[in-house]
Amino acid sequence: MRTEQNRDGTYNVWMSREEYQVLPRDTTEWEHEIAIRLMGDCGLRRAEVLDVQPRHISRMSDGTHHSLEVVGGKDTTGEYVDGKHRETWLPVDLERDINRYIQHEGIDRDAPLIDRSKRTLLYWVEQAAERAADETGDEDYHRVSSHDFRRCWANHLLVEEGISPRIVMALGGWSSYDAIEPYLAAPTEENIIQSMTNVAL
Repeated sequence: MRTEQNRDGTYNVWMSREEYQVLPRDTTEWEHEIAIRLMGDCGLRRAEVLDVQPRHISRMSDGTHHSLEVVGGKDTTGEYVDGKHRETWLPVDLERDINRYIQHEGIDRDAPLIDRSKRTLLYWVEQAAERAADETGDEDYHRVSSHDFRRCWANHLLVEEGISPRIVMALGGWSSYDAIEPYLAAPTEENIIQSMTNVAL
């Protein structure tokens, strides 16, 4: 795990996929895990998680996969815009868990999936990070914020999986390459070897 201190004293945390996956697995409540995975597996911002409703989930044209409509995203100035929306990828296992949660809790199609405050969501992240730090002995987990999940998601797709930046921009709601650049960490030697081994030069 790599951390960078910002001028205001906060940190940017760069987690590998394996380091991120410790966090959802460590949560003890179904609702907590779904909220964290919406950020780390779907690229949602904290405020966007609280806007998700069951009606926003739809089956894709292949009949197997699902997408999630994200309502009220940010524009390029960082301001939230009413009516702005995008479609992002919803992993099969997360869709299955969300559906079970909806059925178990009796959540209406037009009701919030996570009916909590932003502060509560931050607290859940802090709890998960503390458990991860205790389990792994890695104190850097204490510096993890909700935004680090979105950073981990974008970096994983762009650097580790080699997904087209245009696709990641569409899924994450970025309108320019400049907006997505801060989410990129330098590729590791392993990334370079995997990417370049079969390239004919």
